[in-house]
Amino acid sequence: MTNSKLIAYLGPPGTYSFQAVTQYFGKTPAGHYEYVPLNTIADCFTAVQDGTVAYVVVPFANSSNGPVKFTYDLLLKTCPRPSIIGDTKVKVEHYVLTAPTTLQRIKQSGEDAVRTVYSHPQVWGQCTRYLASHFPNAARISVDSTAYAAALTANEGNAVAIASIAAADIANVEVYAADVQDNEDNYTRFLVMERYVEGTERTELDRSVDRELVRL
Repeated sequence: MTNSKLIAYLGPPGTYSFQAVTQYFGKTPAGHYEYVPLNTIADCFTAVQDGTVAYVVVPFANSSNGPVKFTYDLLLKTCPRPSIIGDTKVKVEHYVLTAPTTLQRIKQSGEDAVRTVYSHPQVWGQCTRYLASHFPNAARISVDSTAYAAALTANEGNAVAIASIAAADIANVEVYAADVQDNEDNYTRFLVMERYVEGTERTELDRSVDRELVRL
C-alpha cells in the first residue's frame, strides 16, 4: 500500500534535487504532502517501489556531462521499474563554499591553503576549468550530495565545497566564488516517478526514456 502523502528526493535539503522537487510540486506541497529526503538514488527507487512514498524525484541527465550513471543503471536493472509521470529541468549554478575561518585563510595566504574540495561526483565534470585553474593540487572528495559537501566544510579547515547557494544557507558557510560551472547553460533534468502498477500502460514520457536508455 502506498503512503500517498510522502514525496521523496535525493537529500538532504539544499540539494539540486530538493530544488527540483519544489519546482515540480511547489515550495509548499498541496494536499498535505510532505517532502522526505533520502540518502541515495537507490533508496529513492526502493521507497517508491515498496510503497513507502507516493512519488520520488531523481536526477537523470546533465547538459554538460551527460547521464547520471546511478539513475540510468537503476532504470535498466529495476524490474518492474517505477512509472515516469513527469520531468523538470533545473538550472545548475555552482558555488564554492567554505567555513568563515577558511575563507579568511584563503584571503590571507591564497588558494593553496585549500587542501580538499568536496562535492557530488556529477559536479566534477561540470567545473573542470575552474578546478584546474584555482585548486589544481587539492584532493577531490566525492560525497553523496552537494548539501552534505557544504556541511562537511563547516567544521573542517582547509576545505571547500562546490554546491548550491541554498546549501550555503543551510550549512551556515560562506561563499568564496559564484557561478563556477564551465557552461552557463548548465541544466540537470530530473524524473518524477511513482510506483508501477501491473497492467498500467506506460506513458509516452516513459517510453521516450526507454528509447534514450536503449541508445546508450
